[in-house]
Amino acid sequence: MSLVLIDGTALVYRAHYAFAKRPLTAPGGEPTSVAFGVCNSVLRLIEARDPARIAVIFDLKGPTFRHEMYADYKANRKPMPDELAEQLPRLHELLAAWGIAVLQCQGVEADDVIATVARRSAEAPDPPRRVWLYSGDKDFMQLLDERIGMLKPGRRGDEVTELTDDGVRRRYGIEPAALIEVFALAGDKADNIPGAPGVGDKTALKLINEFGDLEGLYAGLERSSLTPRLKRVLGENREQVFLSRDLFVIRDDVEVAVDWDAMRPVLPTGAAATSLLQEMGLRRVRELADRLDRERETATPAAVVEPVPEVIVEDDWATRRAARGYERLATDEALAGWLARRDTARPLAVDTETDGLRRDTARLVGVCLAGWGKDGARLPPAYVPVLWREPQGEVEVATLFPVGKEESRLESVRELLAPVLADTACLKVGQNLKFDEWILTRHGLPLGGERCDTMLASYVLDPGRHSHGLDALVEEFLGHRMMRYSELFTAGDRRRDILMVDPEHLALYAAEDADYTLRLSEVIVPRLEEAGLTGLFGDLEMPVANVLLRMERHGIKLDLPFLADLKQEFEQELKRLETRIHELAGEPFNIQSPKQLSVILFEKMGLKPLKKTATGWSTDVTVLTRLADSHPLPAAILEYRQVAKLQNTYVETLPELAHPDTSLVHTSYNQAVAATGRLSSSDPNLQNIPVRTELGRRIRRAFVPRAPDHVFLSADYSQVELRLLAHLAEDPGLQAAFRDGADVHRRTAALIAGVTEEEVTSDMRSRAKAINFGVIYGMGARALARQIDVKVTEAAAFIKTYFATYPGVEAFIEATRDKARREGAVTTMLGRRRLLPDIASDNPRVRSFQERVAVNTPIQGTAADLIKVAMLKIQAELDQRGLASMLLLQVHDELVLEVPHGELEEVTGLVRDGMEGALALSVPLVVDLHTGHDWSEAHG
Repeated sequence: MSLVLIDGTALVYRAHYAFAKRPLTAPGGEPTSVAFGVCNSVLRLIEARDPARIAVIFDLKGPTFRHEMYADYKANRKPMPDELAEQLPRLHELLAAWGIAVLQCQGVEADDVIATVARRSAEAPDPPRRVWLYSGDKDFMQLLDERIGMLKPGRRGDEVTELTDDGVRRRYGIEPAALIEVFALAGDKADNIPGAPGVGDKTALKLINEFGDLEGLYAGLERSSLTPRLKRVLGENREQVFLSRDLFVIRDDVEVAVDWDAMRPVLPTGAAATSLLQEMGLRRVRELADRLDRERETATPAAVVEPVPEVIVEDDWATRRAARGYERLATDEALAGWLARRDTARPLAVDTETDGLRRDTARLVGVCLAGWGKDGARLPPAYVPVLWREPQGEVEVATLFPVGKEESRLESVRELLAPVLADTACLKVGQNLKFDEWILTRHGLPLGGERCDTMLASYVLDPGRHSHGLDALVEEFLGHRMMRYSELFTAGDRRRDILMVDPEHLALYAAEDADYTLRLSEVIVPRLEEAGLTGLFGDLEMPVANVLLRMERHGIKLDLPFLADLKQEFEQELKRLETRIHELAGEPFNIQSPKQLSVILFEKMGLKPLKKTATGWSTDVTVLTRLADSHPLPAAILEYRQVAKLQNTYVETLPELAHPDTSLVHTSYNQAVAATGRLSSSDPNLQNIPVRTELGRRIRRAFVPRAPDHVFLSADYSQVELRLLAHLAEDPGLQAAFRDGADVHRRTAALIAGVTEEEVTSDMRSRAKAINFGVIYGMGARALARQIDVKVTEAAAFIKTYFATYPGVEAFIEATRDKARREGAVTTMLGRRRLLPDIASDNPRVRSFQERVAVNTPIQGTAADLIKVAMLKIQAELDQRGLASMLLLQVHDELVLEVPHGELEEVTGLVRDGMEGALALSVPLVVDLHTGHDWSEAHG
């Protein structure tokens, strides 16, 4: 159990200067380097340290008690850079939404608050055995003792070096508290603490080693053998040296309110934090938070209620494992015996331990099993070690290199276990089972029979649940807290090599995963039955998971030489744009700094500001888009931002994710994320590559078939959500437009304006298109006015006329809202249910949002269900006909297949039939199909 206290002020400076040459920005242009650096560091600490409590401490503006002692304290410090200061309000907003504890206190420094909390933590409920101070400031070394240590960040953000009181003694030969005496003599130029002129760190340390402290030094100064010059310097600056010591002393008695419960570590996966991360474009922070959340699912922590000692001998772990009733099947005889006792007709829970989370390269470290015996009792949950490393000699935990010889028993385990896992008569239970199944299949242990994924069961029950991870579900449904993955490793072990974990410790940790997955399934599956959701779970989500697994394993090939050339093109384009921007501005400036850009646009050029933020005039994408008509500079800035984002997100990242042997990239499809039922894609996210821009199409050009005689077939639903709206609203006019095969936007514009379709202008059609789609998302008059650039009154009149034209749509919206208010939930055509607990909220904004969700979910959720049904139909046909064509990608309403030329005509027909016949609607479903020798060409 530990407490981590983060020097937030130092961290924001580190984050700022780490990205000084290439600052990060949000899609709207807002600088985000500091927010990214701080959030990433906090998440890395949570991952590596798994603290019981964590807090970030910041300085407040204004003088401190040290300025009263010495007016020139920190007088040489430069003021905080404007481009850093302007990012702090948003950082604090993000930390508040996240729920991370933040401490500040007027009149003292963050150091003093940190010291106070560290000392007072000994009196806290469940006091931490260890307090870690995350900072590189040497002043903190004076605080180190048997409880308090330092975590010093390295040059790279994820490098951390531990420093303890013993480390100080070994390095300096004195007690940590005595370092104040050393600091007092040497002074500190950065903080303008004078010390003794000409006395450096080495001389100061030598003096304190010899004399003990300042009092001892000055008492024996005249009698000492020091040089006359050094005696003179020390004697003349006695008062200054003692003042310096007072300035260096970190106070630990600050009056600061401490809420220990508020320091419990959380991940930024809540709605407020996720929304801000999305808005600020902090994709990597979101992915790291999601990975940590998933890691708690795929890597099982062992539930140990009592505190776990930092150092524990092997026998202790063996005793704990035995006490929990878990077995480590370390021999083939033990594994065979366990399997022989199993009731083969009852469910078997399966989980894997791997040496990484990248499914195309991770190696199988072990298999975890839980099931029932022939006697009707539970079998002891078991861990089957497959791969490990035998240590050779003393192991230094600080080293990053693996030490020891690897051992494997995969072949003998496969011989015994493969028939059991392949048994089609036995239900296999898992948490995020798609991950485990890919790992097992790669190692010759494919699963057979029906599957039950507890993560998907939770998702079907309540898609809006905060987390579908194993830790959260077990705690909610079974009241049990599971040990974290990080608890497998000792403090300071930067390798985190699972192959070197104590085998008994790993067995305890791993067997619990299978144990509680099986227990969870026995609680959560009956709830599906009670809610009438077993069909959605068993007939749609679980079969779709199998199709997605096959798509993920297929992967899609990257043209790596093309991407290398594209990277150079992007770099040259960025340089060209930078030169162009500076020419247009008349001077060089930091393009990534909204504050500097604001000065150029609004002060130097005199353009009219349009929107103000907490830090000044906004230069986000909406503002720059509107200003682009007045001057070419805003358009150039927008172009620069777009190129930089695509380069960082795709051009530089995609090659790193390609398999080194095949050049295939294997995205991961996430079923349990979007509350509407939509699939999402990660590692890499292939659903967000722009398709309407030339640069986005250039990136899609890098995705190519794996064989010369293959092509891509892209099948995209045409206006599927509007067709679903027409069906659900039962509006005759809207249905007629689709039945007639008309251009629905042109038809809508003509009906609203009372003209023929031939008389509809492009502007009229654009307005009709905006409201056609806006209705689905609950767009009001203000939002429509902004989108089509008209007055609010004109937009309101347009909406009124629209509903008069399509009265069934307005009736559908009102009926859906009323039903949602009565039932507290809405459903899709296939019965997917989304809970709306706040639809009757007294808060108008919350209530309005839930009402929009109520209208949108039956449409967007049914669209999500529709393409899943189509995928099942297409895959079934491909299998039945024995075709070599493969489903590769699902991108919103589009499916991408790789097809041999000889199968193209047949596959085109079956794909069209599968997609257009997925659901029976009152209007026809239409699919646009295109082929090409790369993804861009195939998209049409």
